[in-house]
Amino acid sequence: MTTLRHRKDALAALLLAAAGSGCISHEETVRIHEERLPINFETDAAARTFYEAVEKLRTSASPSNSTTQFGIPMILSHKVTTENGPHQVFNEGVRRADTDRDGTITEKEARIFQTQILTESLR
Repeated sequence: MTTLRHRKDALAALLLAAAGSGCISHEETVRIHEERLPINFETDAAARTFYEAVEKLRTSASPSNSTTQFGIPMILSHKVTTENGPHQVFNEGVRRADTDRDGTITEKEARIFQTQILTESLR
């Protein structure tokens, strides 16, 4: 009987200590590492136009990280940060520029993509 009482007392003390120690906290960082998409260019001019547009996209893009937080004060805190890898902007450019999805960016596709990026940056 005393052993059971000691166990209950010990369990109650443990729960009280855990409850009094603050909140339950969880922080996590998720890194998204996608491979660079393979792409060919019709000409050197198409490549140059594409890369200039991608650089403009990279400098004008908002940060590629996002944070989601949820919390109940003094009880629960949950935070998840998502970080995109270094190829994210390049891959976005490839997906947008290669409109016919044939794996080759033509001069026309590169110019259209560049115009879109310049128009977006003016907004």
